[in-house]
Amino acid sequence: MPLRVNVLGIVSLDFKGGIKVRVEKNIAEGLGGVMFKIIGHEVSADSPVLGKVTLSQDWDIDTTPLSPLEVISTMPPKFKNTLYHDFTFTIEKPPGGGPPLVLKNTKTAALVNDNLPVFPPQGSVYQLQQPVDLAPAGAPSQVVATIMQMPFTVSHNP
Repeated sequence: MPLRVNVLGIVSLDFKGGIKVRVEKNIAEGLGGVMFKIIGHEVSADSPVLGKVTLSQDWDIDTTPLSPLEVISTMPPKFKNTLYHDFTFTIEKPPGGGPPLVLKNTKTAALVNDNLPVFPPQGSVYQLQQPVDLAPAGAPSQVVATIMQMPFTVSHNP
């Protein structure tokens, strides 16, 4: 994942971790589907420049929109899933030193895969719909970094 840090330029990060979702309600329109709520998410990456970088679910999950899983076709099966996500982004060793830097996304991120043959996904890649600015909590206009892209490979591991 390319992360643009204002004082460093582009830093590449390879996150690993997991995400948990819970079905909240059914979608009756179209061919149907369900609405998910992300109930747990944490991924981390080790960077020689930034130390351990962690992306974890925001503590206020009730403000994040529900994430639809829509049936696009039945023969063959095809699904579209949009994951709406608000998160905390922690940089262990911020540029310039000091304690770990805790950032939040300034707008809800949307990760989409509109060509899922099965659900839960098996090695399916979701794409970030637009770059996501990161700023200190309580100061959304003080953007420190931007997630440029976030290809997100999802595989179900029971």
